[in-house]
Amino acid sequence: MNKKSIIFDLKKTRYTTPQKIIYKGLHALGRDVFMKVSIEKEELLKGIQAVIDIVPSKTALPVLSNILIDANNGSDVCLSATDLDISITCKLSATIEDAGATTVPARKFSEIVRELPEESLSLTAEEGRVTLQRQSGAEGTYALMSVPSDDFPDLPTEIDGPEIAFLSDEDEDAQDSSADSNVLSEMISKTIFAVSRDETRPVLTGVLWQVGNGRMTMVATDGHRLVKYSRIQDGLPDNNREAIVPPHALNQVVKLMGGGSDLQKVQLGQSHVLFSLGDEDAIQIFSRLIEGPYVDYEQVIPQNNGKRLRVSNSQLLPAVRRVSILASAQTHQLRLELKKDELALSATSQEIGGEARESVGVEYDEDEMTIGYNSGYLQDVLRRINCDEILFELDSAVAAGIIRPGEQLEGEDYLCLLMPLRLND
Repeated sequence: MNKKSIIFDLKKTRYTTPQKIIYKGLHALGRDVFMKVSIEKEELLKGIQAVIDIVPSKTALPVLSNILIDANNGSDVCLSATDLDISITCKLSATIEDAGATTVPARKFSEIVRELPEESLSLTAEEGRVTLQRQSGAEGTYALMSVPSDDFPDLPTEIDGPEIAFLSDEDEDAQDSSADSNVLSEMISKTIFAVSRDETRPVLTGVLWQVGNGRMTMVATDGHRLVKYSRIQDGLPDNNREAIVPPHALNQVVKLMGGGSDLQKVQLGQSHVLFSLGDEDAIQIFSRLIEGPYVDYEQVIPQNNGKRLRVSNSQLLPAVRRVSILASAQTHQLRLELKKDELALSATSQEIGGEARESVGVEYDEDEMTIGYNSGYLQDVLRRINCDEILFELDSAVAAGIIRPGEQLEGEDYLCLLMPLRLND
């Protein structure tokens, strides 16, 4: 049964109104639902922020708008959220006075906790509602309607697949047996922008991740541009593995790493991937993989673009931004005129009758050529190249061009393919 039919059946047979949900949950248990924990505001907010981005803004399954609070795991309280494709669980330190579990509306719960001062909080679930109370003696009690935890989807906990250990900043002794988590974060950031948003071609809406034999590669394309980033890495499986990972899951990994949660390990299964972050794997991101073969991207990348242009990115990117202000709002067309040691950028907007032109000094000693690119696509890649020198590899005005960093690390291969636009005369 596919996901849509599962959601439809659940909605039809179990969901009517919140009041009936609560009544059914209490009646089935034969007693009041009860849970009580004490937790620091900072700790609770950390958990909410770790999971809330997965909570869907619109859903046919109302309980998915809630965060699951599970206080049945010893001294840890677990917060979880899911959209049925991706789930995140975060373990938090707390004092559990009465074990139990419930779910609360994610957005309102987050807003309340965010506005509370830094102090200990008492969290109680009882009779279809959750109450949050300040423990400092100050007046402050906040109650929300809850939904029984039994109505929350069962969350996955593990998968079968090879495990990749990642190196954190403190794990210098494990360099020969672990991949570099900072490299993975950089690879995600430098490729994810090029994924397609066209749901009719689902494989292009994800990032292709290939690992094995000492090399890690990520590829993304929307049919108009293609980005490939490959690095030599330790600690990878001997056998080649690949997966198409939803960008939302990868964005969560980068966000949590940026917030101080080190990536510890990744498990790649046949249909799912599991990211474990933080001390003792405190945060786990479990994501469904996108099915289907990816495009043969190596066949798309031209190998014989003989015209080379080198330019300083500190000069080119600001010039592209300025000229693009007057590019057409429909085509975003940017004209590049290549002459000996000169690159002229120009754009015209018929909508407002504006035009812009600016020249940049370059290293170029090939035939003169004029080519057009989408100004937004060009800016996307220029912003993600760290070194100042940019290398263009071109062939003709109608052939795909390659943009690379002028200098790369040993074992590093980063490139962006851009398809040209048909120029207006």
